[in-house]
Formats: sequence, C-alpha cells, structure tokens
Amino acid sequence: MRAEVGDRLVVESPRDDAHRRTGVVTRIRGDGGAPPYQVRWLDAEIEHDVLVYPGPDAHIEHPRRGTGAETEGADPMHTMKRWNVDVVVSEEAEGEAARTWAEVGLVADDGTALRGHGMARKHPTDLDMPEIGEELAVSRALSDLSRQLRQVAAEDITDNTGTPWRPT
Repeated sequence: MRAEVGDRLVVESPRDDAHRRTGVVTRIRGDGGAPPYQVRWLDAEIEHDVLVYPGPDAHIEHPRRGTGAETEGADPMHTMKRWNVDVVVSEEAEGEAARTWAEVGLVADDGTALRGHGMARKHPTDLDMPEIGEELAVSRALSDLSRQLRQVAAEDITDNTGTPWRPT
C-alpha cells in the first residue's frame, strides 16, 4: 500500500452494523509512501489527525492529480450497482428436534434470478437456540448462491472468450 498526502484512506467495515470510514492522508510516516499514515477522518466530530496502521480491510483512493491534458482520458470508468439479496428463513419443530430452512434470492439488473437453499437440523439433545439454526441455514443458502454465481460467471467467460474457465 502506497499513498501520498491528499489521498483517501478507506477502511471497510468488518461488521454489518458499522459503516466504512474514510479519511484524508495528511502525512506519510513510512518510507516511499508506505504506512503508517497521519489521517484526518471525514466523519470525526472533532477534527484531529490520528496515526493509522492500515489493515487488510483498507485501501487507498487516489484523487485525480493535475488539471491539464495529462489527465484527460486517464480517469478510469467508475460504475456502481447494488444487488439486493432476499433472505427467507422458516423453522419446523417436531418434539425436541427442529429443522430450519433458508432461501436466498438474487435478481440482477440483467434479469438473472438465482436462488440458494440451505438447511440446518437441531438434534433433540442440542440446546434450544433457534438463532444457531438460522445462521447455519442462511450460511449454507448463501454458499449455494455463491456456487451458482461462480457457475454463471464461468459460463459467461466461456461464451465471451471461447475458453473454458474452471472456478477454483
């Protein structure tokens, strides 16, 4: 990771209930643009610089430099899409045993619709903690959806390049 003063340091959120943080690099403490960096967080209530040792969830965004012809056409194309995944969970109890099913659905902008399925079972001797069954069933459904997305990507690569791609 290399930065210059004025670049943005973006730290992605490790949890769903927190947002990512963005700050401006105000000073480089490492050699040749390497960390650590002095950063002023854009969302901070009190403006001050903090010393940051970026982890694997961080990246640098470089703003356009210069204003003349040297930057014309140099800006990479930037697009953004949002895909929403719908999650449905149901549980069926039978005495002390229970089964939890999850279905996750994804509909892409191009109309591609995929559904992943997962299931978890509670043994009669297990503690009654439905959230564990939900977590397992949803994770298995997401894994199934992920497998399907890799397959669609492999087929698209083959169709567009003529070369088979084998997902790893």
